[in-house]
This record gives sequence, C-alpha cells and structure tokens, in this order.
Amino acid sequence: MRPDRTPTSRRHGAFRAASRVLLSGLVVAFSVATPGEAAAQASEPPEANYWWSLNVGAGSTRFTCDLCTPERDSGPWAGLTIGASASEAVKVGVEGGFWTNVDGNTREWVYRTGVVAHVYPRENSGLHLIGGAGWSAYRADEVRYDAGRLTVGLGWDLPLTPGWMVGNTITLDAASFGSLKNERVTIDRDVGVSVLRIGVFVKHR
Repeated sequence: MRPDRTPTSRRHGAFRAASRVLLSGLVVAFSVATPGEAAAQASEPPEANYWWSLNVGAGSTRFTCDLCTPERDSGPWAGLTIGASASEAVKVGVEGGFWTNVDGNTREWVYRTGVVAHVYPRENSGLHLIGGAGWSAYRADEVRYDAGRLTVGLGWDLPLTPGWMVGNTITLDAASFGSLKNERVTIDRDVGVSVLRIGVFVKHR
C-alpha cells in the first residue's frame, strides 16, 4: 500500500478484475472436473468426518481509499484449514493464514482468520464453491488496519492416494469499512482491502 495525494478514480477496478479472473477459473474448474476424475473419486473408500488442508500460492492486495494508489502489490501467501463434514456436499472449517510483500524497505503483512464452507454442487466431482467470513489485519511497521472480511471463490480436488488429495483454488477476500492507522493516528476511514489469491493445496480427509 502506497499513499497518494490524488483521490482514487478507479475504486472498483480491482473487484471487476477479480470477477474476470474468477470467471476464468470457473471455466478451468469445469474442464478439469472430467468423468474420469468422478469415476476415480467414486472408487475411493468412504472419507473421514474430519479433514485438513495446507494451502500455498500467490496473491495480490489492493487498498481502496482516497489516499491510496490503484496498483496491486503481489506476494506469496499460505494458509491452514481444519474442518469437518456437515454433509456429503458441505464441508465446514476454520482457517488462518497470511499474505506478505516487500514494498521498498517495508515488509507488508495481511493476516486472516475465520470460518469457511466448501460446497460440492456435483456428486462425485471435485469442483466446489468456497465461501467464508472472518477478520483481516494489515501490518507494515507502525501502519495497521483491521476489519471484517468476506471470502468467495472456487476450487477443485484431484485424488492422489486414498485419503489424500491435491488441488487448486482461486479466492477473493474483501474487507471494508476499516480505519487505516499509523500507531494511534487515523490516516483514513472507510478503507477497503481486497486480496486476490491463487493457490494449490494438499488435503487429507
């Protein structure tokens, strides 16, 4: 995040770009959810009630405020999710993770925690919708930001061995109405933060 004295004229540009990326990801997801994959999953033994996944990937972050530049900062991210099966089609869990980037001499961090749900609309298919809610926290030296967030996205599972899967996800975290502060001094109010994340995971269930 780099402050700018010029008001941002493209406040919603990041979200339009994210929508296009999510649409592209949906096309890719349907292309990999082939009948062969469905048959492979159908032959697996019954899955356990509890599951966990380790996720890593690349992400880009953008602040939306009157003093923020419109560019997105890119960097790696990682996360861990632990959950249970609410039903055969719905998996729920708690998650936590971080995104990081070096901006000049300053390292930026966005920490995230919350709850998540994976919904499988097609039986015996790895394609699933991702939705969640939680908290995002930005830290860069003395600059800080905290706000609630929503998460939307999609993913797909590919069987590896019995009980183990690998796959891909594309998600968008959107936080709004937080205050950007330098220690106790408020820099700007009603600030939004979006983090577009593309990643791979290994899952056990």
